[in-house]
Amino acid sequence: MQRLNVDAPGIPRTSVLDAGQGRATILIHGTSSSAEMGWAQLLPRLAAKRRCLAFDMVGAGQTEDPGGPITLTTLVEQVRAVADLAGDGKPLDLIGYSLGAVVAAVAAAAMPDRVRRLILLGGWVQSSRSMCVLFDLWAELSRTDKHQLARLLLVNGVSDTFFQANSTEAIQTALDRIANLLSAGGDRQAELDATIDIRAELPRIRAQTLVIGMQQDRLVPPAHCRDLAAGIAGARYEQIDCGHLVTLEQPGALLDLVESHLDSPTGHCHEERHGGA
Repeated sequence: MQRLNVDAPGIPRTSVLDAGQGRATILIHGTSSSAEMGWAQLLPRLAAKRRCLAFDMVGAGQTEDPGGPITLTTLVEQVRAVADLAGDGKPLDLIGYSLGAVVAAVAAAAMPDRVRRLILLGGWVQSSRSMCVLFDLWAELSRTDKHQLARLLLVNGVSDTFFQANSTEAIQTALDRIANLLSAGGDRQAELDATIDIRAELPRIRAQTLVIGMQQDRLVPPAHCRDLAAGIAGARYEQIDCGHLVTLEQPGALLDLVESHLDSPTGHCHEERHGGA
């Protein structure tokens, strides 16, 4: 695994984790996360069959941060810059988680001839009023108290089963790890979360798409993921029994679904098919 830097408009240096060989798969992390925090558990297995390019979005990890508001346009330009690493015009796959799923959907709509397979984890189409309240709190705690933000994310991001299965010490270790890894620009990413409305972009997606919702998700309830699948022509919907922090709770189940979609001849899974809007 190595670190590369690419240039995108307005961002002199986007930092990219590059692992494996073969067809490129771009991985896009969520709010307050980073390429390392979001994908470290999945990269060893995924990179065994493909080239994984996991980048730090603006405000995260080792990407140069020019400051100011973070927009979907900026994040999609980062995806375009990372896509250039795959080779001129070569087909690629996109995987996005949470805010990264929103970015991946918009990028797939903007590059319909490049994106072969698309996987959207815990994404949504339009921020509801309750989500906006949550994102406002997220942004404020990101600025003022990352340890309290870690508590907010864990208590809302995992299932009761997780708490029952782990000791008090293990839960505290998870909280400390989350607090220490939260990105510096998470407040501005959360502010972007509150403005999301990608209804107009979804009909332009042509990639074979898998949308994955988390059954016990309190941050992005699965109804939002179903709406996302319903807006994309031919999309498939699957659900995992866990909270939003799926890579913490159910990494194996997630990897099984991801690899099935990326590796199958048709890209089809076995659950639900949705028509496009």
